[in-house]
Amino acid sequence: MRPIMGALVATAAIAFLPATALAEDGESVLEFKLPSKATAEQLIKLGYDLGDGLDQSQPGQVKATIVVTPEEKAQLEAMGYPAVATIQTPADVDALRAERQATIDAEAAAKAALDGAAGAKTRKAAVGTVRAQHADYWEDAGGRWISIEGTTTEASVTNPCPVVNNRAQCAYTGPALVASWYGADGQQVGTGTLQAYLDTDVTPVAPYLYHTGKFRLGDASTIGTPMPTTVKIASATGDVATMAVSKWVGNGAPEYAQGFKQDFNTHYVDPQEGYARITALADEFPNIATVQALPNKTAGYQRKAQTIVGMSTAYTGQLTPLPAAADQAKAVVVTSKAWGHEGGNGIGIRLVNPGAADEPLVVGVSNNRMIRVNLATDSAGAITTTAKDVVDAINGNAQAAELVTASLYRTSTGTGVVTPGTATSLLSDWLKAPASYPRGPQTVKMLRIGKHQDGTKTGVFIYCQEHAREWGTPLVCLETAERLVRNYGTDPETTQLIDNLDIFIVPTINADGAAYSMYDNNTQRRNMVNYCASNPTGNNDPFARNSWGVDLNRNFTVGSFFDGFQGAGNVCTGDTFAGPSELSEPETRNEAYVQTTYPNIKFAMNVHSSGGYFMWPPGAYKPTTRETLPYPPYGTLNYFDQTAAAVLDRIYNYRHTAVLPSQTGPVVDVLYSAAGNSADEAYYSHGIVGYDFEIGASKVLPNGQSQSTGFQPCYGAVGTGGGTGTCNANLVNEGHDEGMEFANGNYALLAEALAYENDTAAPKVDAVTGSDRAVTFKSDEAASIYYTLDGSTPTTASTEWKPNRPREKPDPVVVPVGAALKWIAVDFKGNVSAVQTKAFTTTPGDVGGTVPATLALTLDGTPSFGPFVPGVEKDYATQTKANVISTAGDATLSVSDPGHLTNGAFTLPEPLRVSLSKTTWTAPVANDKVDIGFNQLIKSTDPLRTGTYSKTLTFTLSTTQP
Repeated sequence: MRPIMGALVATAAIAFLPATALAEDGESVLEFKLPSKATAEQLIKLGYDLGDGLDQSQPGQVKATIVVTPEEKAQLEAMGYPAVATIQTPADVDALRAERQATIDAEAAAKAALDGAAGAKTRKAAVGTVRAQHADYWEDAGGRWISIEGTTTEASVTNPCPVVNNRAQCAYTGPALVASWYGADGQQVGTGTLQAYLDTDVTPVAPYLYHTGKFRLGDASTIGTPMPTTVKIASATGDVATMAVSKWVGNGAPEYAQGFKQDFNTHYVDPQEGYARITALADEFPNIATVQALPNKTAGYQRKAQTIVGMSTAYTGQLTPLPAAADQAKAVVVTSKAWGHEGGNGIGIRLVNPGAADEPLVVGVSNNRMIRVNLATDSAGAITTTAKDVVDAINGNAQAAELVTASLYRTSTGTGVVTPGTATSLLSDWLKAPASYPRGPQTVKMLRIGKHQDGTKTGVFIYCQEHAREWGTPLVCLETAERLVRNYGTDPETTQLIDNLDIFIVPTINADGAAYSMYDNNTQRRNMVNYCASNPTGNNDPFARNSWGVDLNRNFTVGSFFDGFQGAGNVCTGDTFAGPSELSEPETRNEAYVQTTYPNIKFAMNVHSSGGYFMWPPGAYKPTTRETLPYPPYGTLNYFDQTAAAVLDRIYNYRHTAVLPSQTGPVVDVLYSAAGNSADEAYYSHGIVGYDFEIGASKVLPNGQSQSTGFQPCYGAVGTGGGTGTCNANLVNEGHDEGMEFANGNYALLAEALAYENDTAAPKVDAVTGSDRAVTFKSDEAASIYYTLDGSTPTTASTEWKPNRPREKPDPVVVPVGAALKWIAVDFKGNVSAVQTKAFTTTPGDVGGTVPATLALTLDGTPSFGPFVPGVEKDYATQTKANVISTAGDATLSVSDPGHLTNGAFTLPEPLRVSLSKTTWTAPVANDKVDIGFNQLIKSTDPLRTGTYSKTLTFTLSTTQP
């Protein structure tokens, strides 16, 4: 297409151009090998820059970091000091500078786009490249905050990504996103750069999910200041998205009525205490509460008794350090056949030096409890028995084999000659709970609360402590249970809940692991089953006893490790060990039993710790493709959000803890993939809304900083783990308070379940028309909206109005002229609205007008450099402006080759340089100003002729889309 020409020619009389170029220093930072520290000191005296120090970690040599030019490098090497490593080159520095400038430019461009949205002139990218997803405001002890989230369709990620420590180290390479927030008067009150969020658990390429940022608007003294009303998110490419700010928490959630009974916990509890408490509640309130023993007993708070003999250092129960290689080859692991508490504890074994030559290896058992192994010797009386010999001899002796099994240490071949013991080693299960705490399999108990326990009312299943070390979680379940039964009949809300819901509460799912965490290993996450015992290369020895067990929240059947999903493993000592098969554990079978046996259960809450999350399905994806379990319908996701708003508001009521917007949502969007978790099991297998709490939100301090709480924060003002140390001053009463505030959250969940129980009304949905027949839907409740454009009656099989990607908002539906938009809405209860219709038709005589093709370029005047001074080197500069008017789809401004300024027959040696502040437009523009700069370098040796130097330049404004 031929370019369309506007006012295309202008002339300017000018003179001389710039010679100020940056000179490269050419210095590199290299590491040199020197013979001694004295040599380094001598080089310093000679003027070499040796940086910040010397590396003398290798005996007999010194490495020095020296800043050198190429000539200095050659000189040092000629002196016999070789360069052994390159730390930094001028090219590296240039790359750093370029990277820095690129970031600055990108952020400036995004800021310019925001300014353009506010009225300044700026270029625009295609509308819709940036999406505003969330803009949430709240207040807490640290002050006032806003959380902003958005995406860009122009995002990209480095590919392939380097992998370090099994994690993809990918980099986001798309445009920068900058957010600004505005008050009700439209004035900007703050701005900040959003950070790209990549899912680095996915390899080989960590995908881009979205951009997010949390910004502190002011400290606690500013609370009460009006919150921002609008957020704009701008891309460096020019697009801007706008959305209204919502108040995240503090929206006036219901407070408890006067006289409401609460605060029933006094300390962290072990599983038996928890079960005893719910049993006592059922006994005290038999009209509304019953306790039930779940059918699958746990594997047990029990261990086989063990010890290790044959090592040079006697084993006395220690966990670290692991044996040295020589001791591993000599070690014999002895494990009782009986559980420790059933006879394994106290079995004795001793490896005896017979003290004579040519003795055979003999195993004997005395008193049915003591195993004596007389070791073999050679002709000189030296012991010749290896660990393997001892293992074979014990296992081959009928009496000993009735008591114990002997094995080699892990992967050892047992070739080391054993060390005899000076005393009998006694086997122990090494369990530390008091004798009063029951050993063996445990019965998991569940409290059922409700006036009608016949399955006719909506069921809610609340369960705690799947992970053993999360001591605060059973307090949430127990506080919830106590509040319910003790406020029934006196508190109106509680009475409504119990009269109209069927509530199931398990304070501790993982009874064995929880007891082990409480009394033995506070960091225990899993249950206590030792699957390493059947693993020939597993860690079946007492050094490994704290690493056994199955992660119960990875042992379910949906999206499991066994189906190829991410977030679990098959290593028997792994913290996310999925077990030998799905539902292999009695604890997980108990959960499945509850959900299968009581089909009226529609809501579930799995209470975990810590970090402060509120999550729901999907919770798992494939490791390389990030293929997630299917997202629920958009209306269901909205229902999750709707419930979350109520729950988080009630949590906030207690002490203004805000569970962050960035930590609220589907598990895969805000945390990670958890293959085989219980929330997915609930939703995909049973149709239950499966929620996950992570109690223990980081505590926000008055200075705005965060204090992590951990799995076992101080309950009162005493150290964690049962110690007597002074509590972290920031965490006094933290364990108590977490139980209180998240019990508040459970009450809100129950209130939402009650609303579900009573919901018989169909959702009311309006179609809101924007420009160009773009329609968005507005509903009075969370609902899935299905629509048609072909005149047919919509059903739930029709197109669902939903976003293009998770956490976004749906695009408007563009209705063709003459088409009819029909829709229905379905809420989570299943109530369906009547079919509604909206149509758009053309009408004659529309008011309108036409725009003639216009492409105009005018210059503000003829610039001049002024007088040139002969014999003096100087870079002269001048400027003018051009005014651009274009009705074209695009436009490009160019200038003819400037060449050299002339004065009759005389020409300046240095060329004229011309710069334009803007050269392209991607949309129509009116009266847009372009800065035109002119530069002319005059050197001190350039001859100058009296007169005027000038040059006629041609400026061209053209388009390919007139």
